[in-house]
Amino acid sequence: MPSTTPFLQFPQHRGARGMSLIEIMVGLVIAMLGILVIFSVLAVAEGRKRTTAAASDAQMSGAVALFSIERDIKQAGYGFGTFGAANPMNCTVNAHDSLRSSGSQDFTFPLATAQITQGASGAPDQLAAFYGNTDLIVAGKSFTFSTNSSKATSSTLGGRTGLLRGNALLIAGPVGTPAVLTCQLVEVTGNTNADAVTIDHGTGTYTAQAGGGTVTARYNKTTGPAFTNGFIYDLGNTPRRNVWSIQNARLVVQDDLHWTDADADGANDPLAVYDDIVNLQAEYGVAVDSNGDGALDSIGSWTTTAPPDMSSVYAIRVGLLARSKQAEKTKVTTTAPRWAAGSFTMSNADGTTDSDPGDVTAGDPNNWRNYRYRVHETLVPIRNVVWGNLK
Repeated sequence: MPSTTPFLQFPQHRGARGMSLIEIMVGLVIAMLGILVIFSVLAVAEGRKRTTAAASDAQMSGAVALFSIERDIKQAGYGFGTFGAANPMNCTVNAHDSLRSSGSQDFTFPLATAQITQGASGAPDQLAAFYGNTDLIVAGKSFTFSTNSSKATSSTLGGRTGLLRGNALLIAGPVGTPAVLTCQLVEVTGNTNADAVTIDHGTGTYTAQAGGGTVTARYNKTTGPAFTNGFIYDLGNTPRRNVWSIQNARLVVQDDLHWTDADADGANDPLAVYDDIVNLQAEYGVAVDSNGDGALDSIGSWTTTAPPDMSSVYAIRVGLLARSKQAEKTKVTTTAPRWAAGSFTMSNADGTTDSDPGDVTAGDPNNWRNYRYRVHETLVPIRNVVWGNLK
């Protein structure tokens, strides 16, 4: 017989009925707002991190790039800067490099410790530094004549001590009537002549003294200026003429005396050294005789024009402009950055002339104003000239 006991029903509390649709939707809205806030904070933090990291990278690139250029200028003139009374400056160096591409093996360059080639209308300059690396002789040796009939492949000196086979030499002397200062870059191929004063700078193979082994003369020609007297300057076995320039927002360097032509296009391939460098400006510091004692003793002026006498250049002033990789949404740079000589001439990020197309709200990655910059500058004394020619 079924039980007549009634089914017990417990009272149902309000919380036991579950969440209503309205409550669920309110919770979703709150969660979405929280997610939006979190992502907004993350986006701001990431943007600031990128800005900081990019600015730091540009600052480091600029500092190290300036150090590299400064190191080259400090060495400029080594091997020929201590000229004293025999001043070979201002002549044009006739040179030959058998390892250059066919048709461009003969070349010339002005004899200067440092040479600035000005960029047009504020474009980046080029800066060349020329120096040797000899460990032995850093003063000119006088010579009186060349011994063979062509007077082009050997020279007789007062003494040949320290002139090693494989070393590059700068010959400077009068040629022709009236005498005109002429300079020639040659390579020592022989220093064992019985007279103990003659050196050879011919073509063909010889045994180098640095490292040994048979090598082929690189810088010599079968013909050359018929020097009668002058001075010979030892540049060591690895002289350099480094040319610094800006290409595609990078600082690059090319060594005029040691070409690299990997793509066989007949041009010296640049070596990219540092990114994010967009401008290079330089000036000569020209010395003057301020006390009338016949010695150049102080910087009289800064100029972008090479002086008539390059031996009066006692310092180079350099300014580098580094740019952050991060394009900001707003114009964070409103005026052109400045260095000691004035404002840099600015251009669009792609290198074209400044057209200021940027939207101040959305930003424009091609507008230079949407980037951050750091100016690096220094003044570098050309110490081989300063130390070697004090009176």
